[in-house]
Amino acid sequence: MRAGRLGRMFVVLAAVLAARGAFAAQRIAEVRVDGNERVETSAIRAHVHVGPGQVLDRRLIDKDVKEIYQLGFFDHVWVTAEDGPAGVILTYHVAERPYVTDVVFHGVKHVEKEDLEGVVGIVPGAIFDPRRAWEGLEAARKFYGSEGYPDARIEYSLERREGNTAVVHYHIKEGKLVRIREIRLEGVKAFKKSKLRKLMTTRERWFLSFLTGAGILNEDELKTDVDRLTAYYYDHGYIHVRIDEPKIERVGDGLVVTIKIDEGPLFHVGDISFEGDVLIEEDRLRSMIGFRPGDVFRASALRDAIFAVTEAYGDLGYAFAEAIPDTRVREAARRVDVVFRIKAGPVVTIRRIEIRGNTKTRDYVIRRELELHEGEKFSGSGLRRSKANVRRLGFFDEVELTTSRTDREDQVDLIVKVVEGRTGSFAAGAGFSSADRFLFNARIAEQNLFGRGQRLIFNADFGQIRQNFQFSFTEPWFANRPLSLGFDVFDWSLEFDRFRRGGRGFSVRASYPLADLGLKSFYGRSLERVRAGLEYRLERARIDGLGRFAPPDVVAEEGTRLTSSITPKLIRNTLDHPFDPTRGSRQVFSAEFAGLGGETDFVKVELSSRWFFPIGKLGTKRTVVYSVGGNLGYGLGDSGRSGKELPVFERYFPGGINSVRGFETRSLGPTQEVCDTTGATCVDSETGGSQQLIFNNELIVPLIPDAGIKGVVFFDAGNAFLAEDGIDFTGLRYAVGWGLRWLSPFGPLRIEVGYPLDRRKGESSSVVLFSFGAPL
Repeated sequence: MRAGRLGRMFVVLAAVLAARGAFAAQRIAEVRVDGNERVETSAIRAHVHVGPGQVLDRRLIDKDVKEIYQLGFFDHVWVTAEDGPAGVILTYHVAERPYVTDVVFHGVKHVEKEDLEGVVGIVPGAIFDPRRAWEGLEAARKFYGSEGYPDARIEYSLERREGNTAVVHYHIKEGKLVRIREIRLEGVKAFKKSKLRKLMTTRERWFLSFLTGAGILNEDELKTDVDRLTAYYYDHGYIHVRIDEPKIERVGDGLVVTIKIDEGPLFHVGDISFEGDVLIEEDRLRSMIGFRPGDVFRASALRDAIFAVTEAYGDLGYAFAEAIPDTRVREAARRVDVVFRIKAGPVVTIRRIEIRGNTKTRDYVIRRELELHEGEKFSGSGLRRSKANVRRLGFFDEVELTTSRTDREDQVDLIVKVVEGRTGSFAAGAGFSSADRFLFNARIAEQNLFGRGQRLIFNADFGQIRQNFQFSFTEPWFANRPLSLGFDVFDWSLEFDRFRRGGRGFSVRASYPLADLGLKSFYGRSLERVRAGLEYRLERARIDGLGRFAPPDVVAEEGTRLTSSITPKLIRNTLDHPFDPTRGSRQVFSAEFAGLGGETDFVKVELSSRWFFPIGKLGTKRTVVYSVGGNLGYGLGDSGRSGKELPVFERYFPGGINSVRGFETRSLGPTQEVCDTTGATCVDSETGGSQQLIFNNELIVPLIPDAGIKGVVFFDAGNAFLAEDGIDFTGLRYAVGWGLRWLSPFGPLRIEVGYPLDRRKGESSSVVLFSFGAPL
């Protein structure tokens, strides 16, 4: 077949030319193209290397034919020559391949046709290419194998139609689903086989495989698994490990994958030394590399050591410092000696800082977050912190900081590349939550107002349980200093079972980094990410709407009272992103003192903290995160109407989606028994607590990363207590559950189902908590 095709492809009328007896003397008068209907003539002529006035050259003509055929648009390409008045007329003839009008799949049952269409590479609207069709067959067979159908048989046929068009038919016999029944790891002695299997994405089938997809053999993933196992052994001292290519056998209705491992001996770290430009004391270098003689030799520890050394040199201005490890294996001693050969290079300064990609955000908003400045020495850790600072703003989808060499060895340009993200939103509509029932909501929020980094929020809720109006503005850098100033104006009310509480007022707040005040550490702990804050609040609080069974504590405080308070704060924030963190933590310690000219006197101390830890990855975009947090609240009243308890409008009412899930909203905490006038009917009415302790644990798994959909499982504990009783750990309530979260364009959606572990009489065995369009 191939010889015939080549023969048709290179038909040049050499015999005609030879008959003229002067092949080399013939000159071309004209070059024509014939037979093309859909392919532009110019596209063909671009591959013709002969032209009028040139002498006929058989080699050039053959080259033309090859190039035109390799375009993939033609079944045949040939050339004819004929005499003309002014010389030879060359005609390049082409026979176009058919135009594909449709691609039809027959026999597809267990995979999506859309996936197959993307695999085979033949699409309607293209010119048919046999080579691509055969490649598509192989790709489709491989795709079926990756879906668990290794016995799939696939063929194609071409149905020719009028007008040189065609329909491509793929005929498929899928066969039966085949899963991996066993993965055998032979030769393993150093580790538990179960541990090694967990490193692999290739898994054995189990009874929930129909949901998880476990047990499907993907040979590319299996090769990657071998690389993972090899890297794991390397990272645990087995530097001579050898892993054979996996053997795959068909056994009964499944597959058996056998991986043979020759572990080799365990190696430890031997001598550690430094050579070359040793500009830092060796004792300090040894302390930063993270391993010592006698430790198990780990490849990852070596990589971390290289980074630590180069960053330390970078902090001295040596931007291009290198720490090249020279490992020397002593087989008999089972030791690996490590010599770091250091090349410091020149001390480098920042010549210019270029900011690119910021179509909205102003340059100075980014520049003020950088810890590197023009004319100053380069710093490796400063570069890393600068990137974290810019990303922490939350304005950008992507942040990249790189250095670019200049014409001088001792200077670099710092290039800051960003991709603007969505920072503003406007929403108006209806929302619903298990806590607040039906409500109408209008919300305008902008985290980067006019590109200046300022934050503005206007929120209005009209609901059955809650009404809330809030206007908030924050200037994060006042007078070109990291002094954050802001204010809030609010008017709110919240309906309880037996009463309603609310308030109207305003607050002003400020915060400043401690490091900029000269306080960079405290007992060896860095204060780089700690801010000191101060807030003043003036609020007219009210208790009204008392029901039939309102508790005495609430009845005693019916009416309005003016609260004037000042709250110093300490805030530490190392989160990698303000809205969707995957690592870092945030802590807030505050102490509110009321009584500065108002009608209430109380002290309210709170400590809240939340940590985020990335614990693994599912693919390239899905980071699994464990989050743990807690809140401790401790309040004391002024011995007035509430005695030493907090006023009712300041008390804690835990329970619900933002507290202890598994219990109805605001259902936990102290209660008072209230009876009707006859004493025949008595109920427990919530009074709230002056102290609160809450713990939250979550495992967050991205389900559809591009859509912002995540799954969560949680364990919560907590309760509120009266000041006279104090916090009682035996009084904590516990719940577990799961949920879904979607960061939608219209607002956050949360659906979480909680199950109380210590359910009491009258409490539900499960609580569905959900919110949509809820305000901050």
